[in-house]
Amino acid sequence: MGNPVRRKWVRRVFVFTACAIVFWLVASFAVTSRLTRRARPLTPEPLPTVPWGNAEALTLHTSDNQTLGAWFFPGPPARPVVVLLHGNGGSRRACLPQAELLAAAGYPVLAVTLRAHGDSTGDRNDIGYSARHDVVAAVDWLNANRPHARVVVWGQSLGSAAALFAARDLGTRVSGYVLECPYRDLRTAVWNRLHSRLPPVLDHVAYAGLRITAPIVLPDFDRIAPVEAAAGVPRETPALVLAGGRDARATPNEAREIVAQLGPRAELVVIAEGDHLQLFEADSNQYRSVILSFLEKCNSP
Repeated sequence: MGNPVRRKWVRRVFVFTACAIVFWLVASFAVTSRLTRRARPLTPEPLPTVPWGNAEALTLHTSDNQTLGAWFFPGPPARPVVVLLHGNGGSRRACLPQAELLAAAGYPVLAVTLRAHGDSTGDRNDIGYSARHDVVAAVDWLNANRPHARVVVWGQSLGSAAALFAARDLGTRVSGYVLECPYRDLRTAVWNRLHSRLPPVLDHVAYAGLRITAPIVLPDFDRIAPVEAAAGVPRETPALVLAGGRDARATPNEAREIVAQLGPRAELVVIAEGDHLQLFEADSNQYRSVILSFLEKCNSP
């Protein structure tokens, strides 16, 4: 009786284990697919009514046939134009505090909603990799419509990744980069989020599942690495990297690695009490000061 019973239990354990592995992989694939798809339907973004500026609504077209919504806040022609790029899950409306800061200092602003967000087209959200085309489209528009203006690209999280991925194509057409809360690479970004939200062991199990299934959903998964793309920024181009001391999603150490790749004209500012994309709220005076000082540097010959 012992052997048949033992074999029966072995079969049950084997079947249970196999079912658990299949469920784990299917669930991981489903989560990966969901996180890399557009979160909300295409949503209109009407012009904002703000006391500090009058925006012009624009439509930008990318080289890979996406259509992007944008707002242009004009300013003095002698000032650099700042391209504002929002973070994951946001839109150009989320950049209005930064647009107000810039407008108050006399800088023209082009705020863009990246693909798969807001009123821009696109179904896949690969955390900034394909959005490099969106950044190029924004700079193309400025080169055509403000041909003598210097251009500074200011990206937040996903937007900072898109800016770095576009840097090699943009070359010297950009006079400076502001990179706010940039992530090192997609592998690290996934781990940081799981590690901060899940209990021990479960975080490793979830990460392993996403790591296995992610390349199926995102064939470029291993190339989505802003730290490597940073080498595409020309060495003579100044860059300001902003990080939050309390940011567990894109840590100051990741920002330091990116700065090391950017070269001698890059600087890092860590806002000690800042969390992810909460740097302005943590210390508005320091935030404003370092941004405006950097922009003056970008405006110098």
